[in-house]
Amino acid sequence: MKKFWSMLLAAGLLLSLSVPALADADTVADAYAYTDETRDYGGEYRIPQINLPGPGAAATNAAIWRDLYEGYMYDVQHAVDSGEWTSIQNIGYSWTVSGDVLSILADVAYDYNDIHDYYVYNVSLTDGERMSDKELFGAAGTDRAGFNDLVRAAVSAAYDDMAGMGDAQFLETQRAASLADDVIAWAMPYLGADGTLCAAAIVYPLAGPERYTRLFTLAEQ
Repeated sequence: MKKFWSMLLAAGLLLSLSVPALADADTVADAYAYTDETRDYGGEYRIPQINLPGPGAAATNAAIWRDLYEGYMYDVQHAVDSGEWTSIQNIGYSWTVSGDVLSILADVAYDYNDIHDYYVYNVSLTDGERMSDKELFGAAGTDRAGFNDLVRAAVSAAYDDMAGMGDAQFLETQRAASLADDVIAWAMPYLGADGTLCAAAIVYPLAGPERYTRLFTLAEQ
């Protein structure tokens, strides 16, 4: 009987280790929040952290902190302290959970030309480890080639929507630049609302900056 209960306890332990953590409203929260009230335009800066146990989540939180706080907030804080200008207008984020996947999209917004720096963090709720693109594609029911095809279609459709807005030859030049293999390969996958597969991809516009990063909704799971 003792052997039976020992086996049952062991089975229960293994089961508990294999079940993904349940996401709730506190799965992602602010690690840092600051509102700049020293200037007329203001600015809100929020940096997320993942509230999951284990070294995987801790490593992702460290990466988020390096990317967002160390990458941008020193400049913002120097501008506040010195009275100088900073072009970094806001830092924010959104997140969603679909199955075992937690996706965080961080958005660094500048005050000109609708420029954004985007960062993507895809994490497994089971073990808190950051997911590879291949793992995310598997969860979304596709692979790298399929994802690239979806990105190409979405980017090309964006240029279709710009038809007639400027010189047709220049539009096709910019379309070709945006659809180049190395540019498509840079695209970052993440899951949006309701588990929708999305991407942050480079686009060469008809006016403004040489290029910028734009968000695309690709397909529903």
